[in-house]
Amino acid sequence: MNRTRSYLFVPGSNKEVIRKAIHSKADSVILDLEDAVAVKEKDSAREIVKEALVKFRDEKELIVRINDLDTPFWEKDLKCALSNGAAGIMIPKSESSEGMKAVCEIAREYSTNQLKPVQVIPLIETAKGIQFAYSIATADELIVRMAFGSIDFSLDIDCELTTNGLELLFARSQLVIASRAAGIGAPIDTVYPKLDNEAGLEMEAKLAKQLGFKGKLIIHPKQIEAVHQTFSASQKEIDQAIAVVEAFENAEQNGIASIMVNSQFVDYPVYKKAKNIVLDSV
Repeated sequence: MNRTRSYLFVPGSNKEVIRKAIHSKADSVILDLEDAVAVKEKDSAREIVKEALVKFRDEKELIVRINDLDTPFWEKDLKCALSNGAAGIMIPKSESSEGMKAVCEIAREYSTNQLKPVQVIPLIETAKGIQFAYSIATADELIVRMAFGSIDFSLDIDCELTTNGLELLFARSQLVIASRAAGIGAPIDTVYPKLDNEAGLEMEAKLAKQLGFKGKLIIHPKQIEAVHQTFSASQKEIDQAIAVVEAFENAEQNGIASIMVNSQFVDYPVYKKAKNIVLDSV
């Protein structure tokens, strides 16, 4: 599986929780220097994150969520993450292309000495962020995808979060469309805060997948399995995709671009979707 499906948040101030997260089955771990860390602990948490990056950066994809750009902490957070080999940077409350350019300018200086450029992931959590999602996504080539933060977003627009998520439909769709138009990766869906409701997590993850999200932020290892199952093709879907790809490519060699495979009509768009499923399953 090439795609990252799960992004596990852990407090940057807790060594033991970080260690457990590193050894979990999460595809990526987000070392959080923002909401999970009290103001008086920012400096000490930064040192713990530095230690974790140096020790574990070769074992797991490690992303650092820095503090937002209106705080006095973000530049220290950013330099700590970049100088110690973080694979990515998540920027909370992203609202403008100007802010993204400022972060990416610093990130690019550090990326010149790395094998892979650092990933920059704007976290969209406000009405302004949704409104300017496309300009944020296109601010710099280091921006690889965006993520959605529904809890802060619901607070900002003063809406009520519901089980069916209707109040978030426009925001989610806006992020998917802006990402595609910008030519970056599909966005990452928001956290699901109710750890005792696996059915609710599965329902929300399936909704996000239907809309075009390809992964989800999570807050506990117990959420990993449900998220991975949702954002991974089933064996039945993979087998069907393989059958579609093989049949269509054989037909195409004979000048045919419209066929039936297992009672399914297949043309170029259907073939391309099946091809993506096959590639993602490798």
